[in-house]
Amino acid sequence: MADDQEQTSAVDEQPKSPNEKADKEPEKHEFKFGEHVWAKLSSFPHWPGRIVKPWKHVKKPPGKKLTYFVFFFGTEDHAWVRAENLCPYLENKERLSKAAKGQKFKKAMDAIEDAIRQEENKASPLSPFHPKDDEEIFPPKSKPMKDYSREPLTGKAKLNSTPDDRGKTSPEQETEKSPKKRGRALKDTASDSTPTKTSYASPKKRAASSALGSPSSKKQAKGNGLSFNSLALYNSFQAHLSDRTEDKKEDIVPTDKKIGFIGLGLMGTGMAMNLIKTGHKVTVWNRTAAKCADFVTAGATEAKNVSDLVSECDIVFSMVSDSEALRAIVFGEHGVLDGMKKGKALVDMSTVDIGTVTGLEGAITAREGRFLEAPVVGSVQPAMEGSLVIIGAGDSNLFDDCTSCFQAMGKKAFFLGDVGNGSKMKIIINMITGCIMSGFAEGMAVADRAGLSQETLLDVLNLGAISSPLISGKGKAILANKYPPAFPLKYQQKDMRLALALADQVEQPIPVSAAVNELFKRAKNLGLGEKDISAVYKAVNM
Repeated sequence: MADDQEQTSAVDEQPKSPNEKADKEPEKHEFKFGEHVWAKLSSFPHWPGRIVKPWKHVKKPPGKKLTYFVFFFGTEDHAWVRAENLCPYLENKERLSKAAKGQKFKKAMDAIEDAIRQEENKASPLSPFHPKDDEEIFPPKSKPMKDYSREPLTGKAKLNSTPDDRGKTSPEQETEKSPKKRGRALKDTASDSTPTKTSYASPKKRAASSALGSPSSKKQAKGNGLSFNSLALYNSFQAHLSDRTEDKKEDIVPTDKKIGFIGLGLMGTGMAMNLIKTGHKVTVWNRTAAKCADFVTAGATEAKNVSDLVSECDIVFSMVSDSEALRAIVFGEHGVLDGMKKGKALVDMSTVDIGTVTGLEGAITAREGRFLEAPVVGSVQPAMEGSLVIIGAGDSNLFDDCTSCFQAMGKKAFFLGDVGNGSKMKIIINMITGCIMSGFAEGMAVADRAGLSQETLLDVLNLGAISSPLISGKGKAILANKYPPAFPLKYQQKDMRLALALADQVEQPIPVSAAVNELFKRAKNLGLGEKDISAVYKAVNM
């Protein structure tokens, strides 16, 4: 750091005119959003970047020293940088552009020069990653509104269900049945020309069916690399799926029970819309009420608050980000408990800790309600396509009552017995996913440093025993240096933390997972929390 400060001082102390005294105290430069800079991080050369707004979930480092959030050109990384390690780009371009070499540095220089040219012409925004900054500097004349009336929300096309071998966003694969997972295949009552039916594990004998998926096209919805309009993303998947004729979900007979859905984020959007489009009577609620409008257009009803939704519906599904959010909608003002009474039911599909779900079960059953935990395996694409794997635990009768809903949202459902088992299973699955993703990211980084082709490495892996949708999909994201959040990295780190707590509870050492958790924490501190889990590669290959 001393070397960094010496270099920075050398920059700041350059006389501004021949008459200026050499020993004059250098003026402190105040950087503004959108300003191009040279940024110096420890052990790295000065690198071209841009001052940007930090995302709301990125915490500022402790200390009183002035720091700025910097977007680095070429690598597209973000980091907090002290003001003393920053200097204006143009004034120091001639000197610092010769301080480093290599393809990555050349790429970064080309990127910042291109950005400067575009900004001078005001032909494009300053940064695809921070559109709000662009509006401050180049205020738009008007904000365009997307016309959803032309989207296939209420069309006659049925939904498809596809497995997780799409090679893009779903890292999980269906696991083998164990004695604790009570699942059985359903009989195919159709002719040979009809699609094969999917099975839904149940603690009771019953007849139900849904369509099995087939390998999905490798087309991917276009995104800006950071955030999605959830409904537009859903429509892009459905437009792609509606052209296919096999494996339709047209055999689903929707339950006559009134269904409620809480949480219309990336995952909840596809899940709720699939319920609506398969004929279920759905009432929705979201913390951001504006998100409900398009679901109402598609045929849903909007509830004023959570307690009203519970009062109006027989079965309520929730899909929220974490334990804190779940406790807020259940125990908060006008929450689930305020509307819960005998015969009402809550099915939580979030990934949360065991203590939270067992606490919810106790509170709900105390009001003579029913509770089922049903976390899902799968990310954005299977949620949109209705091909999630659902892990249920809790009230077995409620599990049966959710049959048609699970068929609409997923391709397979398991019942694991007592409340808590579903959360344990989901946490373990995500722990394994995080370990695989971290090892894969390190392998790609080593290949890059060793001068090997990452494309060839990915091809070899895809042809071998390690081949999987996780390797294929996340590998493509790394090669393209684009990380749209199919499964945000911050949630993966949360699940690693939950896995460590579970392992500690059962006194099982997991040293590899502990190290992986630290890697994901590092990635979050670098500002990668909102990106996909594959962005952990950027924390490895710095």
